[in-house]
Formats: sequence, structure tokens, C-alpha cells
Amino acid sequence: MKKIGKTNDVDGRDLQKGDIVATISGNLTAKICDVAEEGGAQFVCLRAVQHPFSKGIWHPSDQVQRIKAAKR
Repeated sequence: MKKIGKTNDVDGRDLQKGDIVATISGNLTAKICDVAEEGGAQFVCLRAVQHPFSKGIWHPSDQVQRIKAAKR
């Protein structure tokens, strides 16, 4: 995967490292720890809020919705 600076969520809003998002299915609220692209698809690596030291899980960026933007 190639690292990129930002991507878009399901609503078209910018997503960057540090943003708090929720999955569309509603079963995970997480912080973005990385953003990448592969084969034209964009992905975000999510680390669950309640497990800040866990390994992140990759999700398609169009399957998440931004809740809170990181301080920039």
C-alpha cells in the first residue's frame, strides 16, 4: 500500500490521520492511525478508541463517517 495524506469519507468530507470516525455499520468508533491507497481504492487504518495501543485494522475509506476532525 502507498501512504497518502488524506482521503474522503462516505459523505465526501476529508479524512486525515488523527480524525475520529465511526464505521457505517456502527460497530466501531476509532481514530485514524494511517491513510493509504492501493489499486485505486483508498483505505484508512483504524485503532479503536478504547484500545489505543492495539494494532490498527484497515477499512475502505468510503465505509466510515467522520465524527470529529483532529486538531490541525
